[in-house]
Amino acid sequence: MKGVLYVFLVCCSLEASSQIDYSWWNQIHHWDGHTSWQNYMTISPAFMGPNALPVPDVSKAENDSTFQLEAAGDAHFSTGDHTQDFFVRGYAPFYNSKIAFSIDVIPVEWFQTDTITRDLRASRGKSGKGKAGGDIYFTTNIQLLKDKKHWPDLSLRMALRTASGTNLGEARYTDGPGYYFDVSGGKTFATNKKFLKAIRVYAMAGFYVYQTFDILHLQNDCFLYGAGIDFRFNHFAFTNEIAGYNGYMSDGDKPLVFRTGLKFSSLKIDYKISYQAALNDFPTDRVRVGVVFRFGKGF
Repeated sequence: MKGVLYVFLVCCSLEASSQIDYSWWNQIHHWDGHTSWQNYMTISPAFMGPNALPVPDVSKAENDSTFQLEAAGDAHFSTGDHTQDFFVRGYAPFYNSKIAFSIDVIPVEWFQTDTITRDLRASRGKSGKGKAGGDIYFTTNIQLLKDKKHWPDLSLRMALRTASGTNLGEARYTDGPGYYFDVSGGKTFATNKKFLKAIRVYAMAGFYVYQTFDILHLQNDCFLYGAGIDFRFNHFAFTNEIAGYNGYMSDGDKPLVFRTGLKFSSLKIDYKISYQAALNDFPTDRVRVGVVFRFGKGF
């Protein structure tokens, strides 16, 4: 009997020691003792990690004609959040590039936040340090118009985000699905110059939706927008664009970013470097360095 009692006490001790102490979080956020901790979080781009609710790239209204695999490394930084991650994209065109499919994912990110940022986000990670796996995006691009003399190129993009991201407790991903779609237009103007070959201007407008934990507003519906310009030279392109989306909850849901980047092209590999500056309701700036491998023409 004493042996059974001893084993019981040991098991209870191990179970108690395995439980994480959240008393510090309860005190900071004045937990009422019964409301789920998720309801203390703000699911918006301003109060999550930089990969949770990113601003989509501006579509240039032109599908590429080659199969591609892109791999990049990102460094996100701000006063209170430093994040590093890997980015991977696969791209496949079909029907003479009239339709293209892509899959994007950030397999892993590493982050470190200070206590101010941790508490603003209601994160339950006391150290503010850890790692997470990202959401997967499935995107379809449909070329509506291409190379019409009196019309801009037009395309329709539809993207679905899965709820595969991890570490909601530390405000890294939303643990909820989302989607966006947009229509974009673009036009390339030849310059007939020896150095600068062409200039392309483009813009998009659409709809961006993500789930929240607000019991009164379980979904945030946002207007998605953006515009940019490409300067295209013999073997490289210089891109500048501004993009964002506006939600209706006004809880940090109006992110706006500016991006500038260079792409150096060879026969089968592109080398890319870009910088993203957070202008409003976004937690970090970002530097991305990557390569794009090309595998021949699509079907």
